[in-house]
Amino acid sequence: MLKLFKNNTIGQILVIILAAIALWVRAFIAPITPVYEEHFSPIYEIIFGLLSPLPRLASAIALLIVLIEGAWINLMLFNHKMSKVGSLLPTLMYLVAMSWSSENLTITPTLFSNIFIIAACNQLLSEGSSSLDIEKNFNASFLVAMAGMCHMPSLTYIVPLFGVFVIYKLYNWRAFIVSILGLIAPSIILFSYAFLSDKFDYYFILLQYDITNLNVVTSYDNGLEIATNIIFILMLMAALLNLLSSLNDKTIQQRINSGVVILPLVAASVMLFYYQIFTINTQFAAIPFAFLANLFLSQDRKRPWISETLFWILIVSSIIT
Repeated sequence: MLKLFKNNTIGQILVIILAAIALWVRAFIAPITPVYEEHFSPIYEIIFGLLSPLPRLASAIALLIVLIEGAWINLMLFNHKMSKVGSLLPTLMYLVAMSWSSENLTITPTLFSNIFIIAACNQLLSEGSSSLDIEKNFNASFLVAMAGMCHMPSLTYIVPLFGVFVIYKLYNWRAFIVSILGLIAPSIILFSYAFLSDKFDYYFILLQYDITNLNVVTSYDNGLEIATNIIFILMLMAALLNLLSSLNDKTIQQRINSGVVILPLVAASVMLFYYQIFTINTQFAAIPFAFLANLFLSQDRKRPWISETLFWILIVSSIIT
């Protein structure tokens, strides 16, 4: 199967379509209620209010967005020489991560926040320079803040955002000031609206409470879910270690870009404490997973059957979860 993801574009598209059908058909047979977000998420609340009475439409829109985001990641990786030419494997891996459990087969806050996080990563990726433009710095910070408007826990992406400064060696005060301005710009608009609508105190208290309200929750009710969740985590960790072990052999640009895409794993780890730390919500790690799994499965091996077996384990696990 992996041979298709080297030079057969039509075959790749067909596999992605079949995978999407296998993963999402259940959402149309037995409609899944859109995910209600308890955390401060003003943009998502509007979308949820519109689509919650229409679960099948919500799932259809969610699937379309997942495929568009997957294609966007694919194009981003290709443009920055982080993926093999003509391969659509990152799109499939993103689809798998976003569709891993049944409750995610509809609109979710992460689905919409990922739009802004992908755009932010695209701003931060190097095109050959070892420095980050001020304009791109501001844009990326603004986009992270917008992701937080969709999904408050997505503000944890501030941590990898400042981690990128270390990768680019941006230690001057100007870079940090520009980033902070980008982060607060959406908040100025939001709280201006809240002030005019007499909701300022309510928004401020709600946001403050949600930021500090962490949970250490685990779920061991479903044995099958636990097993497949472990498979996802092991695949992610193996792919991450595989990349880290080869970083010294890469160019400066490749090291910078790899760091930009895998640093969101830090935010994904922190976000677990706002929900449950196990089993994990695979959507949090979908962006770096698409990149890492693609590299891990598409690398040349003396025993190609290893990659093929891992690929099928991943696909089957996502379908049966």
